[in-house]
Amino acid sequence: MRKSILLLFFTAISIASFGQELPFKKVNLSDSVALADQMQQLAVLCDTQNLSELDLFKFQLIRGNYSDALVTVKKRIKETPIDQRQYLDIYMHYVEAKFSDNFKESFRKSYRKYLDNSNDTQVINLDKALVIRDPTDYYISNFKNTYNAIKSENISQSTAKNLVKKYFLSIVFSSTRAIFFEEIKQDHKRRYVVNDSIVIPMKDGAEVSIVLVQRKGNITKKISAILAFSIYTGTNEAAAMLSASKGYIGVIANTRGKRLSKSEIKPLEYENTDVYEVIDWISKQSWSNQKVAMFGGSYNGFTQWASMKHKVHPALKTIVPMVAIAPGIDYPMENNVLHNYSYSWNFYVTNNKFLDFKASNDFNRWNALKNTWYKTGVAFNKLDSLDGQVNKLWNTYMQHPSYDDYWKKMIPYKKEFAKINIPILTITGYYDDSQRGAMYYYNEHHKYAKNPNHYLLVGPYDHWTAQTKPEESLRNYKLDKVALINIEEDIIYQWFDYILNGKEKPSILKDKVNFQVMDTDTWMHKPSLSAMTNDTLTFHLSATKTDNFYALKSKANSSKIEMTVDFKDRENMNNTEYYPWPLEKDNINLKDGLIFKSEELNEDVIINGSFLGNLELSINKKDVDYSVILYQLTPEGKYFHLSYYIGRASYAKDKEHRNLLTPNEMTQVSFSNSKLISKKIKKGSRFVVIVNVNKNNNAQLNYGTGKDVNAESITDAEVPLKITFTGNSSISLPIWNFTKE
Repeated sequence: MRKSILLLFFTAISIASFGQELPFKKVNLSDSVALADQMQQLAVLCDTQNLSELDLFKFQLIRGNYSDALVTVKKRIKETPIDQRQYLDIYMHYVEAKFSDNFKESFRKSYRKYLDNSNDTQVINLDKALVIRDPTDYYISNFKNTYNAIKSENISQSTAKNLVKKYFLSIVFSSTRAIFFEEIKQDHKRRYVVNDSIVIPMKDGAEVSIVLVQRKGNITKKISAILAFSIYTGTNEAAAMLSASKGYIGVIANTRGKRLSKSEIKPLEYENTDVYEVIDWISKQSWSNQKVAMFGGSYNGFTQWASMKHKVHPALKTIVPMVAIAPGIDYPMENNVLHNYSYSWNFYVTNNKFLDFKASNDFNRWNALKNTWYKTGVAFNKLDSLDGQVNKLWNTYMQHPSYDDYWKKMIPYKKEFAKINIPILTITGYYDDSQRGAMYYYNEHHKYAKNPNHYLLVGPYDHWTAQTKPEESLRNYKLDKVALINIEEDIIYQWFDYILNGKEKPSILKDKVNFQVMDTDTWMHKPSLSAMTNDTLTFHLSATKTDNFYALKSKANSSKIEMTVDFKDRENMNNTEYYPWPLEKDNINLKDGLIFKSEELNEDVIINGSFLGNLELSINKKDVDYSVILYQLTPEGKYFHLSYYIGRASYAKDKEHRNLLTPNEMTQVSFSNSKLISKKIKKGSRFVVIVNVNKNNNAQLNYGTGKDVNAESITDAEVPLKITFTGNSSISLPIWNFTKE
């Protein structure tokens, strides 16, 4: 073996020196020995001079250079924080086991010892990374698909390197998954008592399934319970264990119909009563001290607000809703525009008692569906006909395009917020898809309740990191160090200790509104949202044009800026860049929408809050779905995505009632709930505003006939949409002006 590797090594030097392609003759993927030999030869033949340390380790391992690989991975582990090395530790134990004649037993013993020496939080993080979000099947299929896609008998260095790295992930995880799954499971049994067979009845006869987690040593104590009420069955046990490890009792309750419940699965509809009844059940248990707190993100954030729809249970002492969706407000539609991502979500959560990952991850199916719908121009309410599978929940959504009683019954409505008198910590992010839901609850609570004890924490996070822990970069933007807080493990439990046990309030909550100012490495703390700003920059649209940009003017003017959108044209799309990914880029599509640019700023400012829009326009139709995107054009010429808004003009005045526009008549369309942001804007920057009509394969197409948008089709697109904006149209940016401090 060593001789053959040496010969291959010299061959590799020769091949790499001349930059030649590598020979590649396919083997049967079921022949693991032949495949391993082939990958080893490729790994030897690949030029590894410019590889990262981690990639070099992968090649050392596949080559069979286990001693070198062990040195490399241990060095990398030493340089990596313990909460970021779950994969690295697997790699190390894998290499060590390769020195043994009995790989499986050696890996099992070393991994068990590793778990024994890890604290509760470390093992919980292993569970989340390796079990709950098990990547193994993806790695296996990704390697196989890449391998099968190769048709040539010679491949480039880059193709070979890519294949070896994917093989590494495939072989490491496929050969260890069953072992670390079982060892993590057994380690949990050593630390916790888990009762996952509880089913409790609701007053209407339905059932809710409960999982109870207690830390051994606390079983006989009466302590506070931390409740997560979720539709995501099987994904919250680690969170309950974390609660137990922090000195509380962890309780998971699943939406009726899920897990062991025999009821029908109906997302969103019954949480307004079921959550309250679960809290009542908890308060009456022998292990309860009659104090219950709730936390969770997204759907689990919504359930906390739903629990207080009719009244606040006396045992409920606080909630921590993170990135909470608000049905009818930001999910499944945003400002009354129905997005199609919720179409697949319905199958994901209702196909079985747990979660249908196979359906959810069938990206070919969902991409084909939305592309076919867009290309053919059929009505939006025909999506499930195109899909070939009835989507009952989706069809229900389409019957309620306004914020009507169907949505209102799910969460507190108007004066129902007034009775909510418990402490609340709302957490969201500038790039959280559900930010508008989180802020809706926050604003409505402040609107109707007198002096609510309600805190807000918001920073440069997305839907995931705002409920867990941010990474160093978000969509290619490097976060300030002070933004790297551990929300999941530290902040929320500091809050629970503060409310339930009388300890110190989390130090980051210095006032009611706490937000991280991007590019300053600081947080700001204000008593209210309005106190975030001390000035406003207002720009008016104008027809003055230089190159591809219209000008943003400081004053209203007599300009008229026209735009035409042909909904019959299915070769092109509009508003394809409204979603912020990546956050910073070199260029934007200068042919998509009306693009306006300001003069350079002559001083530094901080944009703080949600930008406002007041558009004066006329259209030749009765309605239009429009968007406004706000960028910073940096002095270096980069476009940084700050915020955006998308909405339906006929609901601009009232989300509950549709008010159609009069064709060819000037009207005012205003909005105030764009995505909240806080970022320093350097002197010399410009603001770029893109005003657009929504026409793409990600959401409904509003053809403007005034009929039900879900029923409109390409047959309603004979006449192109013509829209005219006037110079009275304005965009107002809330800022913190340093000169006015």
